[in-house]
Amino acid sequence: MPTKEKNEFITKIERFVRDELRNHDGSHDFWHIHRVRNNALSLAKLEGIASEEDLTIVEVASLLHDVRDWKYAEEQRGSFEDVVEDVLKEYEHKKTVVDIVNNIGFKEELSSTASASTQGDTSRIRGDIKFKIVSDADRLDAIGAIGIGRTFCFGGAKKNPMHDPGVPPNVGLTREEYQAAHNPGMINTTINHFHEKLLKLKDMMKTESGTKMALKRHEVMERFLKDFHDEWEGL
Repeated sequence: MPTKEKNEFITKIERFVRDELRNHDGSHDFWHIHRVRNNALSLAKLEGIASEEDLTIVEVASLLHDVRDWKYAEEQRGSFEDVVEDVLKEYEHKKTVVDIVNNIGFKEELSSTASASTQGDTSRIRGDIKFKIVSDADRLDAIGAIGIGRTFCFGGAKKNPMHDPGVPPNVGLTREEYQAAHNPGMINTTINHFHEKLLKLKDMMKTESGTKMALKRHEVMERFLKDFHDEWEGL
């Protein structure tokens, strides 16, 4: 894709994503998309991706990865594939982008009560380095200092309590339980989210470069949680 055509294509997608996410809270707004794209392009270079075609796929998937996010389903109508049809209709790598976006979520790697046949075969896309890069880029923005800020931003938007010592985290959530915890009207604590998801992410990274970055950000969260619990007890 010629540079001028690529720039116009990316600008078109950016406008589309800004409009799609305009009502999201600050944890999943366009600035989250901006950071994930930066993470992904940095990881792509560290992982040796030199092809402009592959870099464009990584960038496009990063830009679109939160369109029609299931956590905001009550605010939206239409599937991801349906709403990106127009913006991607002439893009030759549309299927790859759609497959990446449909498989990068944390819940996609949780055990499920559904049968394997109903879950579908995702082995092809999960072996693709571009998928691994976009997945890691998104997870990097979920942890560390930025991750802490996003977690409390999301919890506040959902009116969840920060912490309740009488409500222990469910560290063995199934996919269905994880989704149910985000249903409208369901209350979970923000601190529990660290134990149920965020502290697990460093061991779920898919690239060597992403793993190294995740380790540093993981340590930030561990220090924060220690300080949080000490202050909670008045220490």
